[in-house]
Amino acid sequence: MKFLRQYPFVLIVFLLMVVLVLFRSFGGNNFRYDAARWAESSVKGSNLLTVDQLSAMTGAVLVLNLGDEADLPGQLRPKTVIMRPESITGKENLRLIRKHRGPVILFSDDASTSARVWMILSEMGMRDVYILRDPGAVAE
Repeated sequence: MKFLRQYPFVLIVFLLMVVLVLFRSFGGNNFRYDAARWAESSVKGSNLLTVDQLSAMTGAVLVLNLGDEADLPGQLRPKTVIMRPESITGKENLRLIRKHRGPVILFSDDASTSARVWMILSEMGMRDVYILRDPGAVAE
């Protein structure tokens, strides 16, 4: 007890460090540190879907259009949410994706945009996120 009274500054700094470490460890918006494991499905190609695989899916499917509404094929318009790629980590957008029970399909005319958004979402720990490959093959 005498030690605590002699060095209150050291105790305050120590407690502050402990709180910061705990906050960092249990924070909700942390990226995963094992990015190689999360990117494994990308290397295998298991995160890519064709139009036939998408139409065969049952249940609730959330399609995220990462471009303009005009670029979206007619078959996908009713079940699609339009999001800008820059706002994918916004609070409302993350809440929408996390609350959805079922697969999340990323759609963009630019394949690299879908791949980057997929990597961000998968590193945040979200599962069942796929990239729609060759969206131009969807019949109007």
